[in-house]
Amino acid sequence: MLRLPTRPITEAARRNLEAFQTTSAARELADDARTWDAISWSWAPGPPLRVTLRNERGDVVDFEMDAQGLWRMHANPNVPKEALARPV
Repeated sequence: MLRLPTRPITEAARRNLEAFQTTSAARELADDARTWDAISWSWAPGPPLRVTLRNERGDVVDFEMDAQGLWRMHANPNVPKEALARPV
């Protein structure tokens, strides 16, 4: 499951998240049994565009879109592997 912000965000941030949602990676994460929450994303028009996701186990992945429109995924190895409390 892929969970994006439900709170109000800027128009540019919304467009950036919509651009990420159209990727095959986002569709795969939406179908994943784990829950992936967007914890950071670009607020300014891009490129580059960035989206960071974290799952309930604490795994973090970063996605970045370059000027040619190519998205790349990077696992973030510097994140502790502790389950995080879910926001209410």
